[in-house]
Amino acid sequence: MIVGRIVSPSLFLLISGSCFRFISHRKLLWSATAFQISCGFAIRNRSSNMSSSLGRTRRRASPYFPSPVASSAAVSNISAETAQKETGAKSNGKRKLKGQKPSASTKKNKQAKVKVERTKSFEPKWWGNVINDGSEYPPVHTLILGTHPSITSLSKNEMYGHPLNAFWYLAGDAIGFRRSASVSPKTGKPYVYYHDHLRYDDGHILEYSQQLERIVAKGFAMWDIVAECEREGSLDQNILEEKPNQIREFCEGTLNNIKESAVKRIVIANGTTGSKFFVKHFTEWFVDGRLCAASDDMSQRAFKTVMNKQRKANGDIASKEDNGVIEVVCLPGVSPAAAKFTYLEKRAAWEAGCFGPGLKDFEKWQSNKQQSTFDTPEKQQITTPKRERSPARKTPASSPKEPAFRILSSSISKLAQENEWIDLDVSPQELRPSSTLTNGQCFNWMVVETEESPDAINSPRQSAWGTHDAQEWIGPLGDRVLSIKETPTTTLFRVLHGPTEGTKEYLQQYFRLETPLTPLYEEWSKADTRLKKIAAAIPGVRILRQAPLECMFSFICSSNNNIPRITKMLSSFRETYGSFMMDIPISSSAANDDDSLSIFSFPTLDSLANASEGDLRAMGLGYRAKFIIGTRDLLQTSGGEEFLLNLRSNDDCQAVQDELIKFSGIGRKVADCVALFSLDQDDSIPVDIHVQHIASRDYDPTVLGQAKSLTPTIYKRVGDLFRSRFPNRAGWAHSLLFVAELPSFRSVLPLDMVKEMDEWKKHEQEQKAKQKMEKKKEG
Repeated sequence: MIVGRIVSPSLFLLISGSCFRFISHRKLLWSATAFQISCGFAIRNRSSNMSSSLGRTRRRASPYFPSPVASSAAVSNISAETAQKETGAKSNGKRKLKGQKPSASTKKNKQAKVKVERTKSFEPKWWGNVINDGSEYPPVHTLILGTHPSITSLSKNEMYGHPLNAFWYLAGDAIGFRRSASVSPKTGKPYVYYHDHLRYDDGHILEYSQQLERIVAKGFAMWDIVAECEREGSLDQNILEEKPNQIREFCEGTLNNIKESAVKRIVIANGTTGSKFFVKHFTEWFVDGRLCAASDDMSQRAFKTVMNKQRKANGDIASKEDNGVIEVVCLPGVSPAAAKFTYLEKRAAWEAGCFGPGLKDFEKWQSNKQQSTFDTPEKQQITTPKRERSPARKTPASSPKEPAFRILSSSISKLAQENEWIDLDVSPQELRPSSTLTNGQCFNWMVVETEESPDAINSPRQSAWGTHDAQEWIGPLGDRVLSIKETPTTTLFRVLHGPTEGTKEYLQQYFRLETPLTPLYEEWSKADTRLKKIAAAIPGVRILRQAPLECMFSFICSSNNNIPRITKMLSSFRETYGSFMMDIPISSSAANDDDSLSIFSFPTLDSLANASEGDLRAMGLGYRAKFIIGTRDLLQTSGGEEFLLNLRSNDDCQAVQDELIKFSGIGRKVADCVALFSLDQDDSIPVDIHVQHIASRDYDPTVLGQAKSLTPTIYKRVGDLFRSRFPNRAGWAHSLLFVAELPSFRSVLPLDMVKEMDEWKKHEQEQKAKQKMEKKKEG
């Protein structure tokens, strides 16, 4: 009360007016009232000698400093907003405070006033759908991505159609033309901002269609990140409910059968905002190791987070020097809204990151057109260090989308005719090579075609591994080249190269025929009704016993990779460091003449002794080259392949996994693949996305919890689900379930099971979309 006696009302207002700015709106009223009461005096609302002071204080502190009327209302348990409404005062409570989200009613009213229609982007523009003159043009090397067409672009049906958009001015300065819309339609005068800096005069003006033809003829392509969305206006930040375009499919040549794609770089045309949309929808593409950020500062900042995810997933980051890796470049935005950069700054950045390297690719293709040696990703992937080879040992190039050659049974039958087919004496219920050699546990077998028709070339391409209905395979196995044939009653083999003696026993060990499969199928079927249906549809799926060294290096190469590229990597690996075994006749799809394919043994540790990381990168192994060298070095000091063979006698699959993950580039999944497919660790469970789906769909929906990544704890938890359900050779049972998830086996599964799998997949996608929306709303 002493303070109340000595502090005047005016001084109190000064103190409280300064302090209230730092107090939240609701606490403000309570604090003011408490202070007034503790000081032992009340503020008179209508005091004439304080009215002017109160007015100044209220104006200065608004909206955080309420009027005296509001303070009095707070004491009476009436809200400030209500009190001000009753007294006719202007409500500060209706003003949006910093950090305050709009109410549901506000959003509803706003949506009611503005009806936003969904808009769709253009089709991708490249020479294949822009120019139809029958001439030859280069493969697409650079894909330029906007975010989504503006209102102006959509109304004019032109990409980058706004007259102030810088894209066509930049492209014209780089390629050699001038945009026709470089004058204001209102004043008839040139846009001063661009006009003073353009390199070409009015004599070089081209219309939109001509500009488009000029740029795509150089190997550039243009598209948008967002396929369709809701958006009020033209700003990227207003995009809602978007769906991405099939950009990855375009770059990989699978979209609309576009095979002329050899994309080396993706250019984000709308700066960091466009980059955020790209990362949002294509994070997995980065994590797969197929994309890398360009080296410039802007790109490094834009993709820093997603590249850190790539490093965490793979142990390293991809580089544009790695064959098949696409560089992603973030450049200053071309939109009129991107006013942070001057036109000259934009031009310098675009010529350095987009048009400069793209035109170099075009010039390279043009200069080598007669020799047809344009450096496509397919050729990059099979390039190996130059060394002396017999002219007869030719390895033809192949495409990841369509086989470049055919191996015909009629041609293979002419090899080693002195060696007849030998029966392995195994029933189809015990072994089906069509289900065992094609499920991803090995990479050394090639399909031999039995049909002579031209259509046969596409028959074994239902999936990356091949098809379940192929009947014959050829491949190197140890020091032999063998042909394996599946018949309705048994499995046959024939030696094409190497010793014939002991081959039957060798294959019996390779296919692990000492383990009866039929009793296992029956035991697993009792434990899982779903597996029972799969067992009836896909018999004879066995686990192989491969050479540990070959299996280990093969699965290091498989990390974040696809089967065609794994096969090419290992083919180059064998040819460079293995021993030549034989040539086999092939029929080329590019020409009607016959050719030959050289087959090599898998390298030994001794043959890899002088291999360097640079050599392996040049072969197309990319960041995996470092892992191969690191694993080789540790193996040499650990006892070589003998160390791996000794792990077969270890009965603890977890202990074996712990030993294997010590090697460079080997995580838990790769370790379990090596353990299961080469070290007789029958309870090892390699966990990937397919296995996660099986576990959460069929056994325990909560197994993954709320984790966003596969932690060691969750990895073990998923594996334990299989081990507890299938105590006898859980890894074998898991592999049978895995095979059923592969696209090439869908046609043999019961229709109700296929429908169930599709419905669950759709449900998962909907759940993920729902979670994204909830997260977006919370943000």
